[in-house]
Amino acid sequence: MGEDDASRIGLTRRRCLKRGGAAAAGGLLAGCTSDPSGSTDSTATETADATATTTTSPTETETTTDGEGDSGSYSVSMAPVGEVEFDAVPTSALTYYPVSADAAVAFGHGDAITGIGYDKELFGNTVDYYYDALDGVEFEWEELGRVTPASNPNALDRELFYELDSDVHFLDPALLRSSSFDWSEDEVASIASDVGPWFGNYYSRTNAEPPEPYRDRYEYYTLWEYLGHIAAVFREEERYRAFKSLRDELVARIQADLPPASERPSLAVVAYTGGTFWPYDFTQDGFLWAHLRPFGMPNAFAATDAETGSGGSYDYEAMVETAPDVVFRYWGTALGDSFSSNREAVLSDPLADEVPAFRDGRYFPSGNGMQGPIMNLFQLEMTAKQLFPDRFGEWPGYGDGEAYPEIPEDGRLFDRDRVTDIVTGEF
Repeated sequence: MGEDDASRIGLTRRRCLKRGGAAAAGGLLAGCTSDPSGSTDSTATETADATATTTTSPTETETTTDGEGDSGSYSVSMAPVGEVEFDAVPTSALTYYPVSADAAVAFGHGDAITGIGYDKELFGNTVDYYYDALDGVEFEWEELGRVTPASNPNALDRELFYELDSDVHFLDPALLRSSSFDWSEDEVASIASDVGPWFGNYYSRTNAEPPEPYRDRYEYYTLWEYLGHIAAVFREEERYRAFKSLRDELVARIQADLPPASERPSLAVVAYTGGTFWPYDFTQDGFLWAHLRPFGMPNAFAATDAETGSGGSYDYEAMVETAPDVVFRYWGTALGDSFSSNREAVLSDPLADEVPAFRDGRYFPSGNGMQGPIMNLFQLEMTAKQLFPDRFGEWPGYGDGEAYPEIPEDGRLFDRDRVTDIVTGEF
């Protein structure tokens, strides 16, 4: 089946969502009272997320039901979509980013996924990189649809939403109204009322400011708060709590063995191409850095005046001046041969010996911040081994870049079988 055919898969399914109403239209909110800057509540929840403190799950406080068990109608509330009402658990779902795809698989609903976003191979390989290390957990992405035209992966085709006919769309309507996609409110509302509601919170990614129509009604969530809301859509609160417990145990284990902050190496997180490095500030708010924040690492770029992201760039001379002890290539785990060849070029540059991280070979692929529960566990383990091999065991290396490397059982920081048991419901 060709990509165009795969992108247009869409079987008619029994609707399991109530249509209509302000919430379903995706334009109005219910009960969002946080300061949109996230300066108060966000700080508290980010601290809890980083220190493995067990907090009340949003699925325990924001889900209401009119029936018993899984048979009745129910609603789930989350900013910016407000209260979304379901007649039954969704049997089809569009998961635009890996965070929702990984969550659907982790919570036992991988078969519900109808489509994914942007480049299918890059998206699929990103998730598969970790699943290959688990027996019985798979993500069959090749035949999934997509809502991005094959000719332009940075656009969205509204007609494909209709053809995929998903019961729920794990995508933030505020993002659709942004300059990235530039949809009108009517276009957003029509998909919600005609096909299925929106359910996403993109701007918690970096706690960035959403488009103006949503600013007074937005609320920011940590990664695990966000995942709790997705679990509530699938009515999988028990699976969520099992994953959250496993994650909290892992973070507690890591933090108990970290050296004092003054003895931790400086870290630079970058994108790289053709001799140019683009720095990221991984100390900022947002769930994009949930796999790095628990380590409390100093940002090597903090003492410089370079902008982060696409607004600023570094050459080798600037990297020499910055002198990071460790360098992470953001999203390097999905780049395969591209990362391997770039790593070789980086470490063979004449100035490489003047950059501590490159001189010591401490230039590693890092994970993807749009991570769900399974990805987060692996990325925490990977980060621990890359930063502190003397405490958590050596990172085995990149290998072929297509799968998470094999780690001996006595060197693993979390139980793989326990993950599989949660996914399959045997816990």
